[in-house]
Amino acid sequence: MRKQLLIFVFLLFGIQLTRAQFSGSSLLEYQYGQLPTTNETSFNALYNKVNLNYRYQKLKAKAGVQYFVSPYSDRNYIETGWFGLNYRNKGWDFNLGNFNETIGRGILLRSYEIHGAVIEDISYRSKQYFYRDIMGASAAYRHKKFALKTTYGYVLNNLVSPTEDWQKRRDDEIMALSAEYKLLKQTIGGSYMHLNNSSGTTDYALGSLSGRLFPFMNYYTTYASTVNNEAKGFAFYGSLNFSINKLGISAEYKHYENFVIGSGINEPPALVKEHSYRVLNRSTHVVQPENEYGFQLEAFYQATDKTLITFNYTQANNDLGSILTYTEYFAELSTTLNKTDVKFFADYANDPLKGESDRISTGTNIDQIINAKQGLLLELEFQNFKRDQQSSSNYVVGLNYRYDSKLFAGILNEWSDDEYITSTPKLWLSGTVRYKLNNKHTVQVFAGERRGGPACSAGVCYEVLDFKGVELRWNARF
Repeated sequence: MRKQLLIFVFLLFGIQLTRAQFSGSSLLEYQYGQLPTTNETSFNALYNKVNLNYRYQKLKAKAGVQYFVSPYSDRNYIETGWFGLNYRNKGWDFNLGNFNETIGRGILLRSYEIHGAVIEDISYRSKQYFYRDIMGASAAYRHKKFALKTTYGYVLNNLVSPTEDWQKRRDDEIMALSAEYKLLKQTIGGSYMHLNNSSGTTDYALGSLSGRLFPFMNYYTTYASTVNNEAKGFAFYGSLNFSINKLGISAEYKHYENFVIGSGINEPPALVKEHSYRVLNRSTHVVQPENEYGFQLEAFYQATDKTLITFNYTQANNDLGSILTYTEYFAELSTTLNKTDVKFFADYANDPLKGESDRISTGTNIDQIINAKQGLLLELEFQNFKRDQQSSSNYVVGLNYRYDSKLFAGILNEWSDDEYITSTPKLWLSGTVRYKLNNKHTVQVFAGERRGGPACSAGVCYEVLDFKGVELRWNARF
């Protein structure tokens, strides 16, 4: 660990000498507080992630380190988490080290980085950046009519803490070959992936067809299956998109059966609308690739230059001895009245996997411009549902003030009487201040109590733990 730290310090020193060739970023988070759901007393904790980037003509290099420090030695670590090289030239694209890759829109493989998300698992109680990458190599060539790519590496299991051995965090070894060919505005694609881990080996094959049927209509469809595994599995996904003038319509269908790959290195399309509203984002249905089929329909209408109307319907079915059907109806109106941006939403859902029926959610966001430099944002949200014949409610009230795109200050008030969350009605009250020092440095302070629960971003859902105390974040670029 000391050797790794010395190497990292040396790299930082080298950057100061050759600043013109390098760039980088840092995310530092300090906390003093506790998880209200545990018996621990408040304590200090520090997490830091540093990225270093180098670019010379067509060559890119990156390196990164993350570490966590707390009074509990079994949670602490320093990890040289990623190092990668990328070279692009005349249609060729080479990667060596750590890189991201997605195959079949996530049906076979999906890597990602959720910007700014630092997660803490209740089992390990050690913080880490929320990402999934591949450590290995890839080579790709793209022509006007065709493309080829080969990928080899070990996929990160981000559910395992950096305090664990490398083998536990990267148990899934993959080898993949992908190709596509364009013909008459249609694209035919195919992929083959070999998986090797501590549970054995499995091969997967995928085929896809996509393109434009008319100037106003395009489609995508794909089918994947296991090849040499006794436990047969498959995944089918199809989408159709229509857009003309002020109207847009999309339709999607999914059917996944026994298609969790390795430690969960694939993320098939969920076909569930991802919401920014707090009560809805926390209630997002998480796709079950082990067994799920359903569809999603969405329509939007641009009534005026300042008014957008959106409708969405989602259905997901899970066969767990009996069919459990998730349904959700969503409508949103977004408009501008004078200097005020307003959003209204209404949502009705039934979620048998969570035991929630007749779930009604509604609310509004009102963004008021005061003058050229100042503004206010008001958030009002309400949710009610039934579980075991008992009614439960969630409320959200937030008020945020901004000044000159540099200073942001807000208070957030959440209340719930959901017995799955709290034995008695509970209030979460917090305040946040964020200040942009300049184009390279931003500081944010949080104080109070944060409500935990599921959070979803970019199609990926993760768990946020409750927290009570003070949190300082410093984002820097250099």
